[in-house]
Amino acid sequence: ANTARKGLIIFNDSTATLYIKFGATASTSSFNVLLRPNGLYEMNGVIYQGIVDGIFSAANGNARITEL
Repeated sequence: ANTARKGLIIFNDSTATLYIKFGATASTSSFNVLLRPNGLYEMNGVIYQGIVDGIFSAANGNARITEL
């Protein structure tokens, strides 16, 4: 969580699917954004400043996160 967040960028640098949840405890059945391999998600503006959680469908690669 970050009350100073102005935006958020997440890049899925993996061969697995990344499930992102705006809240705690993301899962493959409880998520808000499904990010395919090499996918990019951008949250422009102050939309959500709470916790952001993620989980991969398989354990490989990384989530590259930039918080503005």
